[in-house]
Amino acid sequence: MAFVAKDKGIMGDAKSTQPGAMESTAEEAVHLPCDHSTISGNEYIHWYRQIPHQGPEYVIHGLKDNVTKGTSSLIIATDRKSSTLILPQVSLRDSGVYYCLVRDAQWHAWGCTCAISPWRKESSSSI
Repeated sequence: MAFVAKDKGIMGDAKSTQPGAMESTAEEAVHLPCDHSTISGNEYIHWYRQIPHQGPEYVIHGLKDNVTKGTSSLIIATDRKSSTLILPQVSLRDSGVYYCLVRDAQWHAWGCTCAISPWRKESSSSI
């Protein structure tokens, strides 16, 4: 099963970087790192997952403290310069493209408090 972490693209963010791809087997814990060394004090860290041919799906977000939502956990470094999304005991349904974004607004599972740019088609091959 593949986990692709994007730092640019449909919901890309110039303030965060992630590895290009990760693979895992079922029932393993997956740790998806994100570096956001230029984060400011009021910016939130957001994670989204995108399945092919579907829009992005909210996973979790946090400001300073570690956060757990469902089975996902967001571990935020004390200096806030990096974070890790932890998906314990993954299965095939967890596969997708995971996006880490840094924004100065708090987004919620039901929506966001800021405008989002229109979608654009990305011309890259899938892994």
